Amino acid sequence: MATYHVNVLTKDHKVAASHPLDVEASQAMLAKLAKLAWNVGETGGQIRVTDQAGKLVVVMGVNSARLAFAPG
Repeated sequence: MATYHVNVLTKDHKVAASHPLDVEASQAMLAKLAKLAWNVGETGGQIRVTDQAGKLVVVMGVNSARLAFAPG
């Protein structure tokens, strides 16, 4: 299992939420990021994921994540 760090940024690039994310596979990460995008109140922001070394792994817009992973 890998541990990543997730930052949700506002439109102004301020950190709105920050927490660790433990996942076993990349598909599991995408599902958790989709859920996070729907739970975040801020629109127009970004979700940034880094690995344990601080390397950027994923950058996606909150709105894009919502569109790509719409429930249903």
